[in-house]
Amino acid sequence: MTEEAGQAPPRNIGLWVGLGCLGILVLSCCLLTFWVQSYGMRFILGQGEGTRMWISRVVLVGALEGTRKTCDNGVISEDALPWFHSRVPSETRNLACSLDEAMLRELASPERSTTAPIEQTDRAALASELGMDPTLCFAHGTEDVSALGCFVTEGDSGAIPYQIIDLRLRRQ
Repeated sequence: MTEEAGQAPPRNIGLWVGLGCLGILVLSCCLLTFWVQSYGMRFILGQGEGTRMWISRVVLVGALEGTRKTCDNGVISEDALPWFHSRVPSETRNLACSLDEAMLRELASPERSTTAPIEQTDRAALASELGMDPTLCFAHGTEDVSALGCFVTEGDSGAIPYQIIDLRLRRQ
C-alpha cells in the first residue's frame, strides 16, 4: 500500500483550536469595548466618589500621556484637542508637552499624588464657569503638576467622556 492510497491527510487540530480561541478573544474585546462606550461611563458615574476619583486619575494620566506623544515643537496635535475643554487656552493645553515620564508616574501613583473633589478646592468656580458639573470634577496634583479633570455626561457617544479643564506646572 502506498502512502497516497488509503490515508487521510493529517489534520492540524491545534491550529483550528488556536484560531477558534483567537476569534473568541477578538469578539470578547469588541463586545467589551462596545459595553464600555455604551454603558461603562454610566456605571462608573453611579459608583462612589472613591471609584470616580480613581477612574479620573487613570483617564487623566492616559490623556496627558497620549497628548504628550502628539507634541511637535511644544504644540499638541489637533487630534489631542478633545481631551481639553474648548475654552482652555492653547498655552495651557501645550503645557502637556512639558510633562516627562517621571511627572506622569507620580501623577498616576496614589501614594505620591493627591486627588480631591474639585468642590473641596478653591478651583470649584472654574468648573461652573466652563459649564461642567462640579460634582464630576476632580483636582489631581503632585509637587510638579496640578490638573483638573471632569467627566462629561452629555454629548454624542463618539465624544470622549472626560475633559481636562486646567493644567499647571509648578516647576519648570
